[in-house]
Amino acid sequence: MNQSILADQKLTPMMEQYCAIKKTLSEDTVLFFRLGDFYEMFFDDAIRASEILNITLTGREGGEAGRVPMCGIPYHAFHGYVRTLLDHQLKVAICEQIGDPKLAKGLVERKITRIITPATYLDEDDKGKNLEYMVSIAGDGKSYAAAYLDLGTGEFYVREFQPNRLQSELALLNPREVILSKTLAENHSLVSFIREALNVSLTIYEDWVFEPEEGLRHLTEGLQLGSKASIPFYDRPLAVSAAGSILYYLKDHLHTGIGHLRVPVLLEIHDYMILDRQTQKSLELFSNLSGKRSGATLLSIIDQSLTSMGGRTLYQWLTHPLLRRPQIEERQDGVEEFYKDPSWTQSVRTLFQGVKDMERTLSRLNYGVANARDLVNLKIFLVRVPQIQSLLSRAKSPILKDLLKSIHPFPEIRDLIERSIVDTPPLSVKDGGIIRDGFRTQLDELHGIAKNGKSWILEFQQREIERTGIKSLRIKYSQVFGYTIEVTKSNLHLVPPDYIRRQTLANGERFIVPELKNWDEKISGAEDTIKVLEYEIFNEIRQTILKDLGPLQMMAKAVGTLDALAALAVTAIQKRWVRPEIQESAELVIRGGRHPVVEAMLPAGQFVENDTVLDTGENQLVVLTGPNMAGKSTYIRQVAQIVLLAQMGSFVPAKSATVGLVDRIFTRIGASDDLAHGESTFMVEMIETAHILQTATERSLLILDEVGRGTSTFDGVSIAWAVCEQLATGSVRPRTLFATHYHELTQLEDHFPSVKNYNITVRETKEGIIFLRKVVRGSSDRSYGIHVARLAGIPKTVTDRADAILHILESENTEATQIIEGKKGAKKAFKDDRQPTLFDLIVKNHPIVDEIKNLTVEGLTPLEALNQIARWKERLKNE
Repeated sequence: MNQSILADQKLTPMMEQYCAIKKTLSEDTVLFFRLGDFYEMFFDDAIRASEILNITLTGREGGEAGRVPMCGIPYHAFHGYVRTLLDHQLKVAICEQIGDPKLAKGLVERKITRIITPATYLDEDDKGKNLEYMVSIAGDGKSYAAAYLDLGTGEFYVREFQPNRLQSELALLNPREVILSKTLAENHSLVSFIREALNVSLTIYEDWVFEPEEGLRHLTEGLQLGSKASIPFYDRPLAVSAAGSILYYLKDHLHTGIGHLRVPVLLEIHDYMILDRQTQKSLELFSNLSGKRSGATLLSIIDQSLTSMGGRTLYQWLTHPLLRRPQIEERQDGVEEFYKDPSWTQSVRTLFQGVKDMERTLSRLNYGVANARDLVNLKIFLVRVPQIQSLLSRAKSPILKDLLKSIHPFPEIRDLIERSIVDTPPLSVKDGGIIRDGFRTQLDELHGIAKNGKSWILEFQQREIERTGIKSLRIKYSQVFGYTIEVTKSNLHLVPPDYIRRQTLANGERFIVPELKNWDEKISGAEDTIKVLEYEIFNEIRQTILKDLGPLQMMAKAVGTLDALAALAVTAIQKRWVRPEIQESAELVIRGGRHPVVEAMLPAGQFVENDTVLDTGENQLVVLTGPNMAGKSTYIRQVAQIVLLAQMGSFVPAKSATVGLVDRIFTRIGASDDLAHGESTFMVEMIETAHILQTATERSLLILDEVGRGTSTFDGVSIAWAVCEQLATGSVRPRTLFATHYHELTQLEDHFPSVKNYNITVRETKEGIIFLRKVVRGSSDRSYGIHVARLAGIPKTVTDRADAILHILESENTEATQIIEGKKGAKKAFKDDRQPTLFDLIVKNHPIVDEIKNLTVEGLTPLEALNQIARWKERLKNE
């Protein structure tokens, strides 16, 4: 039932209040309306939420509107329900009762206290290593900026890029939600990509929100900065617009506890390698080739971190490989120090085991949604800090020394939590049971009243049993009536006259007496006061800790970096990786290189190592040939992955490696249609190839696989040849690996000194071929496609016939070439004067060629003749 149709209908006061609040929200927001101990949903929200949450749809009287749809959830168990709605790209507005229902005259006042969105839900503490970015895009058509914030950690970044990078940037960030201006949202391709490919929530604001002046105001006010000069990029309008709109979004959604946010950092394009969407996919950085983010990926191979902070750090490093040699070598020095002393590394890592996500804990504390268990987890880590300091005191590498400076034990905070919070507090901070005895005198007195009162209750119960003779008499407590005397039906005749009846039950009745009522008020009052006071004390402790929020955040970040460096060292130790030498030159030399993901999936020692030599001189372009399934794609991918690992500061899977810095890795691997935009496999291939040729620089690394295969053979060969020729002779000559089945391309080596032929070897046997997986100099002259067809299970009759046809084509290669090219002068296959076709060439060698000739002379088309062949073959078989 749509609320808009109720405008002229008289609703109950509560329903009018609900509708007035609901009108202020967007269509994708579900309103959680507090009624007592439940959050209720009405009208369309109820219908939508009941289906998604799998809860019962009921109804409630709504005045003239009659019975309106309703569903609800217990307020104390809302977390799981909220997460489910967020996963369906919906938002949730929390509407609380502001006034005390006991004191309210008429309707209780209610208002929205916050709006929870997919990237702003901090209540959960089990998000693991995942990043929860919200991304805002600002652009003027010529260039764009993306600001991205993880509210749970406070990390805030901005990047600027060209229009053709827009979708790649979003794919790299994998956001939970995206913010666009109204004008930018007119880009239907972008909106489709966000909603369908990324499947995330999209918020659209009016263009004025993205004005640079507005952005500066939101940043300075929201981050409490003294002036715009405190923003490192205040003179970059697009960066300011994107970052400022995120602060506006937080304010618009009533997120006020943002003191943990850091001033956004502008990531300059000349500091980090650009990874486009195709490269991310081809190199299986975070998802495999089928698009699943689970399973074997490059990130899963290197991520042996023990903390959520360390896992996020590795993700950040992998998505932002470095371009400056000093920064790369600084990380390498840290990894190497851990690598050279496995025992010391294990001692450090032991102290990281079981450490909770401190970054998110601090954000939750600042945001006001933390619980006492968060404080206990913080204390547990602070207890370990002196041991971490002691172990790291021997560090010699600059990066480890710098990180040690941010590690502090915060003894005052540790002792405060130890003295105040019980070891195993309950989850809720509003129901008591979290503060230790002896921490606050007033609280101890209240506990004494409550404890003594309960002892009195037990004594009173025994006294009443003796006075009445009712042995089954019990003192029971309920939320509605408090403490009462419960008597079964069979004993009601023994009830004394001073008992006052309060409630009739199915099996008895409940009574009170003035003395019990007085103690009930004392106990209940003490317990209620205890809950309120404990919550006040908890918030006092929280505020005390937040005085050191900045240094605590720096320590959490340092722990994440230490964990990431140690994880890379452990990976290198376990997998026999080596430290690559980073050079400013264009030289790329890998000895005994291995594919990190594929190797991890094979038994130890089975992966075949291969060497690589690339530069911008005599080894600038490698033409790689070899059979299907021999490992060409694996080999060229492994080279790119080794380069990427090296530039993120990791060791690499090789016996040795020298890596001349690469500014970008371009890949053109695999075939895919983009039918939604009317683009065929070949068109997509050509668009991607054009982008590479137009964008690559002398410092780029190109990984090209089967360029040109999406069209006819001669068109494909021509395009592939021309692409190689351009790469080898153009003004920009990037290092290139070009895998192909077009053996004609091996002739390039004879014409261009920078081109070198390599192939992947096989061994032919009577049973077939054996893939040796070894890359050697020289070219391959066969693809062994029919052998692969046999391995795939193609019927023997088909593969045998394919062998025969291949033999015909190879034995009469000149004539076949003339026919394919449509040249005149090819031998006439039949008696008529028509130009022979490739079909003619094949069928003239058929076992029943005479009968086929007769058919074609009689005027049948080649296709009709081929169908007749099939019928005759069946006849011969039967005969």
